[in-house]
Amino acid sequence: MKIGDLVMKPLGSTTRDDAGLGLVIEVAYSPTPTSPTRSGYKVQWSNNYGTFWAAEDKLELVNENR
Repeated sequence: MKIGDLVMKPLGSTTRDDAGLGLVIEVAYSPTPTSPTRSGYKVQWSNNYGTFWAAEDKLELVNENR
């Protein structure tokens, strides 16, 4: 995932309907000795749900930014 991707909470998530769709607005990286690793995604959610950080396994990609 990258900035500009459209995401949702995964199927089965109790907050999937509340959050609606989200837009990835920032990507966090954890430094490693050889190369940085993606560690989280800041998502701005629809429905006035808010803006929160989430791990990749807590997001479902809907549409990729090209």
